[in-house]
Amino acid sequence: MADESNLCEESHHVCQPIHTIEDLLQFEQNPVSWRNLVLPITPRSKSRYLGAEYQEIDFDDGAVEFVEDRDRPQVLLCHDFKGNYLADRYINGTTGGQWVDYRFYNWAAIDVFCYFSHHFVTIPTLQWLNCAHKNGVRVIGTFIIEGGNVMLLKEILQSEVFLRKVADALVTVAKVCQFQGWLLNIECTLESEKMPLLKQFVAYLTRRSHEQIPGSEIIWYDAITEQGVLSWQNELNSQNKSFFEACDGIFLNYTWTRQHLERSESIIRSRYPDRKLDVYVGIDVFGRGQKAKLDTHDTLAAIRKFEFSVAIFAPGWTFESLEESMRRDQLDQESSNLRFLKLNNRFWNLLWRYLFVRGPKQLPFYTSFCLGSGKLRNRLGKHESDSWFNLSRQWFQPSIPYTPPKENEHDNVGPVYWTHSFDTALDGGSCVKLEEAHPNCRLFACDFACDSDLIVSYAFQRSSAASADVCLLLKAYDRRYHNSLKIVCGSDECHVSGRKNEMKAHLLSVEDCRTLPKLKADIRLPAMTNINGWEIRYYYLAFKTLGQPVSIVDIGVEIWKDYPKDYILLGAISLQAGFPTSRTRVAKRTTVSFDM
Repeated sequence: MADESNLCEESHHVCQPIHTIEDLLQFEQNPVSWRNLVLPITPRSKSRYLGAEYQEIDFDDGAVEFVEDRDRPQVLLCHDFKGNYLADRYINGTTGGQWVDYRFYNWAAIDVFCYFSHHFVTIPTLQWLNCAHKNGVRVIGTFIIEGGNVMLLKEILQSEVFLRKVADALVTVAKVCQFQGWLLNIECTLESEKMPLLKQFVAYLTRRSHEQIPGSEIIWYDAITEQGVLSWQNELNSQNKSFFEACDGIFLNYTWTRQHLERSESIIRSRYPDRKLDVYVGIDVFGRGQKAKLDTHDTLAAIRKFEFSVAIFAPGWTFESLEESMRRDQLDQESSNLRFLKLNNRFWNLLWRYLFVRGPKQLPFYTSFCLGSGKLRNRLGKHESDSWFNLSRQWFQPSIPYTPPKENEHDNVGPVYWTHSFDTALDGGSCVKLEEAHPNCRLFACDFACDSDLIVSYAFQRSSAASADVCLLLKAYDRRYHNSLKIVCGSDECHVSGRKNEMKAHLLSVEDCRTLPKLKADIRLPAMTNINGWEIRYYYLAFKTLGQPVSIVDIGVEIWKDYPKDYILLGAISLQAGFPTSRTRVAKRTTVSFDM
């Protein structure tokens, strides 16, 4: 994938799986070199269901409904991409080679990401760990036993003492590498007399994981029965329930029918009334079992009727399925990237109305929309290097997928709201390109508590002199009275409507921008109005009443343009807490009040 001639293949430069029990047991004596490079999980908001209108912000008054995460179906994304440990295995990424490969960026709807391979112990790579954690998603590895390595399982189950030793080693691996548990994929036959020991192994691993790693999860894959027979049940039943009882959840195989789900629902209702969401119904995106590929949304809709959780396996289909046509058509990397993004976004757009989303909630917040690769890498709009691939550099991504272009006039697909652009970037390898945008186009469903004042900034670039413009939209929400306020952050010339709950924020002057660093503001964008061809706008929102239950629950954009081909590049968005005691030093501050 990458130009590896300049890359060292020594173990301390790459992430690798564990192949033997001996290496697993010795892991603590030879820990991975990158263990201190793992980023913590970024906090996210509670969940929201945005329905079919997820692309548009509703600024009308009324309750914004947040759902506790354990009160709604979960989404497990199981990443099986051509065996994994490809370009993503390099700790520092790759440069100078191919930059187009599978990248996942629809994190807002994902609760758990599983890094999967057919190696004995699959440790998630640093790139995927950091990519998921930056977007607030927990990560689990894979412990797998298949027919070819069944002797490993028999060795592990030689005694209760030894199985505990192996389970403790798995907990150590997860703790040291800072991921949050394991998928247990036991896909082989086993002597019935060994089954009690296997159940002990699952139960002990689960208990020790909970003790050592807060928030950890152990998920059992439905393959082997309680008698040791390799027989996929496709449902929760008497043949696999003891494994379900021993861990945090079960990942059902893909060839289920409605009757399987009905029987699973029946056993949940009678025996485990509080554990329905611990049943993850499998969907193989390649279609090995159910309708999938671009019809995956139909299968997801069927699962949602039962309100089970879902495990989406092999989402990399959106890239793998195109590789033959990319070669046949002799596409260059840019064209290949566009083809992938088009299919990938069409795929997730079809799923989105069935999913709950979570967005950012922690200040300071910053994103440059970089996907973790590019044909160039920029810093503050200045070219630093050529092609690169490093998922660790992916920034927080929008809470919604963009709508891809229509294939024909009969497609039931809306207009293009935004796309990723790789032609230039403010920070990283990509930014957001706005060609057509609904007046209330949502980028983020979020929950930033306004306990203090708020400093808002964004950077953008126009396609031509002054023929297009953009403003950032914030929805402030009062949880006590369920009132909403639309705050428009645009140029001095932008206008707001006459609606009572809409106000215009004052654009800070050059002098005010220079004041922010003096107040020790930890700003990510330069305290200036432009840099290297990118315009920067700052706003200081001074809340009239502090300490009230007010938060920013949506961030959106709106554009204007004189010519159809014009567009706006959105390079970055930044929000951070302000300084109420020093707010008078900012001359053009904006007073925010719901009393309008």
